[in-house]
Amino acid sequence: MNDAAERLAARMDALAAALRDAGVDPTRASRLLGTAAAATLDAVALELMLERRSTARGTAPPARLSLRPARRRPAVPLAA
Repeated sequence: MNDAAERLAARMDALAAALRDAGVDPTRASRLLGTAAAATLDAVALELMLERRSTARGTAPPARLSLRPARRRPAVPLAA
């Protein structure tokens, strides 16, 4: 669990740095970071609940949630 939380925290830090480097308005960046933080907490809580449920049932833990970013699709050129 700590590894997942640490990876998510590192991504939050990277998002904050990217927003700052891109010159995003601080108010907008704050809202985006707040939403991302809420989603991060939900992901960690869900993983913890799944682990606890499997432990209580005596079953194997479910497959780990993937915390890797989705593969980016190649950019599609837009018609002019």
